[in-house]
Amino acid sequence: MFKLDSLTQHNPIPIDENFLKKYDFIITLGAFAKNIKSDICIHPFLDVSTNLYIRYEAGTEEGVAALFLYEFYNGVKLRNYINELDYGYLTSETNISEEEMLHLKGLLSQRRNPLLLIGSDFYIHPRNENIINIFSNLLNHSKLNIVLLSKDNNMAYNINTTNIALEPIGNLPENNGCIIYVDYRLENEAILKISNEFARVWKVKNNDIIKIKFDDFDILVKCRLDDKFGGVIGILNYTKDIDCGYRYKQVIITNKSN
Repeated sequence: MFKLDSLTQHNPIPIDENFLKKYDFIITLGAFAKNIKSDICIHPFLDVSTNLYIRYEAGTEEGVAALFLYEFYNGVKLRNYINELDYGYLTSETNISEEEMLHLKGLLSQRRNPLLLIGSDFYIHPRNENIINIFSNLLNHSKLNIVLLSKDNNMAYNINTTNIALEPIGNLPENNGCIIYVDYRLENEAILKISNEFARVWKVKNNDIIKIKFDDFDILVKCRLDDKFGGVIGILNYTKDIDCGYRYKQVIITNKSN
């Protein structure tokens, strides 16, 4: 795993109104950023406050990057690489349909200066080097302005250009089981924010105390029902930052109690 500094140029840029107003279309990708008013949000969570969103499967960020390359790359060098991509496999495993990508492509065709803001889920992914290499190539051969967001979504980093050859897209994971997102934001007690769908599927209720296990962690949490998002991914807010690498985790739930 390499650090953000190795992926980007120095001198990060604050994400504020002065920065955002330079662009006529804003896409947030893999960033649950309440401080950024985007035209479209692409994320595993179903955010009911967002008018236009595309949901992808957690863990398939490399496949999402490949779809962007397929649809928006206008150079010559990577044409053979792109032609060998299995588009049907990518759309199936990411859960992003061809129609959604074509709709996004149509929206961007009407814009002169679009911005793609890429969240930390992409650069802390186990396949981050190939993912960022894909976006580096796209930056040089598309109309998209592309930056990486800091983990708190308050700063933007320009991507370093690279001449490293792209690797074949790896096997995209299937999410079987209970998935949570380990949030950077902290709480005074361990809270697992859940949607109505999560509660129904995993048979838990608001204020239930449960134990969740992932990696080397074994954490007692209180469930908190949140009707502001949907889907079957829970959001863990802990009392301290958990250094766990990629933030989407398959967990085992035990010890359900009220």
